[in-house]
Amino acid sequence: MRKVAVSVERFRDGARRSDRKPRFDLIPFEFLEAVAEVLTEGAVKYGVHNWKRGRKGFFLDAWNHAFVHLQRFKESDTSEDHLAHLACNVAFLIWAVKNTIISQEDFEDFDRAIPHHPPA
Repeated sequence: MRKVAVSVERFRDGARRSDRKPRFDLIPFEFLEAVAEVLTEGAVKYGVHNWKRGRKGFFLDAWNHAFVHLQRFKESDTSEDHLAHLACNVAFLIWAVKNTIISQEDFEDFDRAIPHHPPA
């Protein structure tokens, strides 16, 4: 990720504040709405923030779920909003990495644990 120059505003009372803040206004509303709809369904079915109780295995499985939803979308399956489900799984992964529940190394171990069969 490229570093952006940050200026710091200094106030008379000695307080300081950076001008660098994430631009949430750049996220398309349709994306947020679709993700919120999936998370709302999940909250009703499994409980609010149930996914946050997951451990390493849950989040590694989210990787697989993301690809399943991508494939279903590519196959024109309209049984659910597969892109929104994909986005939720990616959001879960980002959260888990930033909260040190999983790391990139976990995916290397995960990949080695999956039997790879050459095409027949």
